Amino acid sequence: METKQKGSAGDFLPKRRTLASLRAAAHSCKGCDLYKNATQTVFGEGPKDASVMFVGEQPGDVEDRLGRPFVGPAGRMLDKALVEAHIPREEVYVTNAVKHFKFIQRGKRRLHQKPVIRQVISCRHGCKRNSESSIQKWSCASVRLPHNQCWGELSA
Repeated sequence: METKQKGSAGDFLPKRRTLASLRAAAHSCKGCDLYKNATQTVFGEGPKDASVMFVGEQPGDVEDRLGRPFVGPAGRMLDKALVEAHIPREEVYVTNAVKHFKFIQRGKRRLHQKPVIRQVISCRHGCKRNSESSIQKWSCASVRLPHNQCWGELSA
């Protein structure tokens, strides 16, 4: 039986764990305090049978406003890299270790703030289940977060 960390995304996981049920659960997750100021949950997207999964640190301002991962500046960089590698974007799964945008307000601008380890650990249950619900051969993590912070025993 899986042990749940108190106050984590694990408390919000559905019994039947498909991408659709995890997406629905992520929208009601209050496993850490990041949901309070974010515009919305930014869940991963792409084919569930993708061969490649890219995991970023967290959604940015554009992603938070649009509700989609990797559509801001980092997404443009990823798109360019995928084109150069001859990998169609629609064949990869993209997500983030943390599903809500952490920021500080400076006038009208929302400036990115790195999530603290407690927030990443809180979200790791959902992140891990997200990975288990999609069958990928390769995963690439953000350079800002060590791969094992999200994946734990799944990381190599």
